[in-house]
Amino acid sequence: MGPRALRVGLTGGIASGKSHVLRRLAADGFHTLDLDRVAHGLMAPGGAAYADVVATFGSGIVAPDGTIDRPALGAIVFADASRRLQLNALVHPRVREAEEEWLRQVPAGGVAVVDAALLVETGLHLRFDRLVVVRCTPEQQRERLRHRDGLDAAAAEARLRAQMDPADKARFAHFEVDSSGRPADTDAAVDALAAVLRSQADRVPRRAAPAAELAADWWARLVAGAPPLPEPADVRAAGERGGLELPALQARLRPPRGGAWHDAPGPDPESGAATWAAAAAAGLVAAEHRPGDLDWAAAAGYALGRLGFADLAAHAGAVHVALAACDAASGGPEAGADARARAAARFSPAPPPATATAFARAFAG
Repeated sequence: MGPRALRVGLTGGIASGKSHVLRRLAADGFHTLDLDRVAHGLMAPGGAAYADVVATFGSGIVAPDGTIDRPALGAIVFADASRRLQLNALVHPRVREAEEEWLRQVPAGGVAVVDAALLVETGLHLRFDRLVVVRCTPEQQRERLRHRDGLDAAAAEARLRAQMDPADKARFAHFEVDSSGRPADTDAAVDALAAVLRSQADRVPRRAAPAAELAADWWARLVAGAPPLPEPADVRAAGERGGLELPALQARLRPPRGGAWHDAPGPDPESGAATWAAAAAAGLVAAEHRPGDLDWAAAAGYALGRLGFADLAAHAGAVHVALAACDAASGGPEAGADARARAAARFSPAPPPATATAFARAFAG
């Protein structure tokens, strides 16, 4: 992985203040992209997704001027999760193409901020070097949403229920911005964040050749072990592309699992070795491509644990395995046990199960 810009994901619940934060970061000199605006453009008349969306949802969503009536479309997709998945399948791949093209234009050493409401819900947050979550109080969120979009209470609640709980989403954050106070207070918090991000732009994680060499034996042992799905090879291939996209890994699970990656129940706990292997693979991706980034390794392990298990202790086990793999492939406990414990505690206070500990020890040995 050659030199590139620091990639920052900006997210938060609907009407949480993300747009205000994005504008402030742009004013601070960062390169910014609002994926919601990209999606709107794709669904505008003549846009790449317009014809498919109209064909799928019917002429009833077309306004007299030929544009898509967003409230009418919203009433359909927020009332039915399957219809929302249909819309996402039509629009999201095209949004991703536009995002990747934009990211390629941001010069190395810069900071690229990508704003989207559903980065975590769609399982795309692990593509970024840093994740910023914007939060306000639930009461403010409801009030802002109703005022901004002219919704009644029931419609506002439907939109809020369609998103992950803000506290759960914040677990994945490297940084949080509190937007519940005065705009001036939010601006001051964003300016402080901008200073930190700017200081990190010249330390973008790059491929570490020694770690890659040390990881080779780990990869061989993972692939030779139980046939996990997602397979370590899938996790590694995703890391080579710059990050993990959880829907793609979820599609590899057997038996197949639908729904949101973070809501669907995990498979049979007896298949635990598959999840431990996938989590270890995530730790190796961190060692190879994001040296020293324990937060990313922990977040990736936790996400894979949620794909594999419904049990909180098992989630903690996946974090533990990912961090142990990252350390071992990096040549030893570079960050120390205390740092690993702090990273793991962000995601699950439960102790890891003995099977996860044994798995980590077996590979470390």
